[in-house]
Amino acid sequence: MTVRPGANLVVALSVLAAWSLLGLVWSPLLWLIPLALAMLAALAAVEWRQLRQALRAVTVNRALPNVIGRDFPLLVELTFNNPSLTPLAGEFRDVLPATTEPRRWAAALTVSPKSTCKKQLTFRIPTRGRFQLGPVWLRLFGPWRLVELQRSFDACGEVSVLPEGLVSNTQLAQKTADEIRLLDKLLHSRQRGAGTEFAGLNEYRPGDDVRRIDWRATARLRRPIIRQFQVERHRDVMIVVDCGRLMGAQTPKGAKLDCAIDSALMLARVALQSGDRCGMAVFSDCVHGYLRPLAGIPAMRAMVENLYDLQPNYRESDFGQVFAALQVRQTKRALVVVISDVVETGTSPRLGESLAALARRHVMLFAALQTPLLEAIIRAPLKDFVGAAQKAVVFRNQRERERALHALRRGGVHVLDVTPSELTVPLINRFIELRGTNLL
Repeated sequence: MTVRPGANLVVALSVLAAWSLLGLVWSPLLWLIPLALAMLAALAAVEWRQLRQALRAVTVNRALPNVIGRDFPLLVELTFNNPSLTPLAGEFRDVLPATTEPRRWAAALTVSPKSTCKKQLTFRIPTRGRFQLGPVWLRLFGPWRLVELQRSFDACGEVSVLPEGLVSNTQLAQKTADEIRLLDKLLHSRQRGAGTEFAGLNEYRPGDDVRRIDWRATARLRRPIIRQFQVERHRDVMIVVDCGRLMGAQTPKGAKLDCAIDSALMLARVALQSGDRCGMAVFSDCVHGYLRPLAGIPAMRAMVENLYDLQPNYRESDFGQVFAALQVRQTKRALVVVISDVVETGTSPRLGESLAALARRHVMLFAALQTPLLEAIIRAPLKDFVGAAQKAVVFRNQRERERALHALRRGGVHVLDVTPSELTVPLINRFIELRGTNLL
């Protein structure tokens, strides 16, 4: 609890200071100054005691959703309860995250005796992650404005900001028991085609492959019966997300890592809805997290919790460690989707060797995210020598990048080279294409 002089006390002391200067002209005025100071001190003490008792009795509560979509309206409500017999007048200020819009929430406050007052404001948080709101600072003014008392209340709240595709646009209910509500429900569908998983028996029709005739069923039913197959389900899909230095480059939709996480979660939802098992791995200079492949839409919750608050750490990515972990933990053949980028010639050979080794066991899809800033430098008109030097460096980097991606393709790795903001649709389309080729 902090005590501050009020506005009227400052004015009164200024008047007394001017009065003391007049006492140099007429000395009897000096005898009134101690009396005035004593009266001010007595009134300030009484006011301080009332404010201290009232401020100790005040309680502040916060209400807000636990889960919100990125850049969605976030309604925050503060409730001030005054159980004392003293009316409260003052102002409050809420401590908000740095990325909140608006950045500051401060307003006047008046609470009657034995009553409550509610204050509401709608915010927006344009970045994903876990954010904490609070504490709340409350400053009370006395009836004579001689003293001001302020203190902080631990009315903190935490909100999880998810990518907008993972929460409902029409209803953002509070999560119960840490439950994350998703838009879509599980849809069961059977995919018939040139798969190898048995789907059932059917009567032979002209044009069917005679090699699929089930002779036992044919003999039992005394008419030609063929086996039908469907595209395999319950296959393993591993999504590997790089959060190293290269993923911190900015794009029109945030950093590269933001676009990678949005696309990875959408791909995971598509894979789980298709009946596959999906896992997740996060790495930079080391493996930060590994989630084994799980089946069913409930597994989406664990993936969201592992990814939604991930931030780039600006360290050099070590592909060898995460790929070694995949070799040990993922023994079953799977579709491994790596979302990262290649720029420097020093890391490209190590990346190619690691991916080529994994490609002998798994189907590898490498999604290389382009850097929009480099493309802007290439398209910019040439103005001076510095611009020419920048273009030369960018052209060299792009040439080395193309060589690295070409080496990956020659090593049996499927490569997707797109801009970060356009990653989601091509990534899902390539996943569906690879899933239908029965390479797994």
